[in-house]
Amino acid sequence: MILHLLLLGLFFLQTVRAASPALVIIDAGHGGKDSGGTGNGLVEKDLTLDTARRLQAKLNDAGIRNVMLRTSDTFIDLDERVAMANRYEGKNAVLVSIHFNAVGGNAPHGLETFFWRPDATALATRIQKHVAAQAGLANIAINRRRLRLTRNPTIPSVLVEAGYMTNSAEARRLSSAKTRDAIAQGICDGIEELRREGEEGIRRVPEIASPLSRPTDPPDGGQRIKI
Repeated sequence: MILHLLLLGLFFLQTVRAASPALVIIDAGHGGKDSGGTGNGLVEKDLTLDTARRLQAKLNDAGIRNVMLRTSDTFIDLDERVAMANRYEGKNAVLVSIHFNAVGGNAPHGLETFFWRPDATALATRIQKHVAAQAGLANIAINRRRLRLTRNPTIPSVLVEAGYMTNSAEARRLSSAKTRDAIAQGICDGIEELRREGEEGIRRVPEIASPLSRPTDPPDGGQRIKI
């Protein structure tokens, strides 16, 4: 019985430790020839890089080690981004990819965080909660979706869609440095909470055997999970 309890305790510690990142890989979406989405005068690649720089500054202030995948307006292929992140496998690292949404109409708005791996459930949940609170964005859901930046990395990975550039009201807010700073603060707060509390109170999604995501994959809406 004592041995059983010790092993159970060791498993719990390993689970919490695995969810408590020591290193954050920051991915500013798009860049260079890939401008990403546009809307209401906003260009996604510019918003993502600005927000990523703000996140890096906040992580530095919090004493959390971090690496930026791009630091300027340069193009990096998605598979190359995955390969760059995978270099940090086994180093207790997580990948946070920053994006902004754009669609055909004005109505869609709000925040959504994508993930795939079971060990990224808590990372997605805590970031989604804190960004929504800090930036005042509608909390749509976390979305389990098999994307190249959520499925293919060998470390826990999330992709944050921090608002819609094609929604006129949201675009006005996203054009403000104050809002982008709040988004960065929310991501940082979510990571800090994960480091403090691990996966406590959050149930991992089950493992699903699946192939790596490819550019030729058909569109998939994923599974939205309200938090």
